Amino acid sequence: MPSKPVDDKTPLEEAPKKKPTMLIIAFFLCFIFSVGASSGVTYFLLQPSEEDSQFAEKITEQSSQLSNVEQTLSQQDAKIKAIEEQNDVLKLYLRHSSATALKNILVDQEQNIQAYLKVMKSAMRDLSTLSPRTTDWNDEYQYQLDLALKGSLEREDLLKLLKTGEPNEKN
Repeated sequence: MPSKPVDDKTPLEEAPKKKPTMLIIAFFLCFIFSVGASSGVTYFLLQPSEEDSQFAEKITEQSSQLSNVEQTLSQQDAKIKAIEEQNDVLKLYLRHSSATALKNILVDQEQNIQAYLKVMKSAMRDLSTLSPRTTDWNDEYQYQLDLALKGSLEREDLLKLLKTGEPNEKN
């Protein structure tokens, strides 16, 4: 009987085919297990605690308060700018108003009166030195001129007080 030639390759091929599929399945199961284990550990470690949630709430509360403060500051800055613009306009108006101009004119008039009275006092003193027996006359009128000069200084003080709100500097 002729025997069939035995092919040694066929049984060997079948056995190696089973081992690689089992090995692949084992590696796959090992991979799935390791991924699952690492995911579980990561999930366990990264779970937010109550302190973290309270901290996050505090941060959001503070950020909302900060935004409210910033908004309030911007509104106040806008109001301050508007007030400063109005202030500049009012200063310009006051500078050119008729009342302020009248006050300036009156202050200048008082200063001119004071200058005139000082010149007059000096002239009368010079005249009294030139004429004999005029010292009594000079003393009497010098006193009256001093009173007039004092009244003019007081009027100037009042006008400057009306104009600036500050009293006149004494010379």
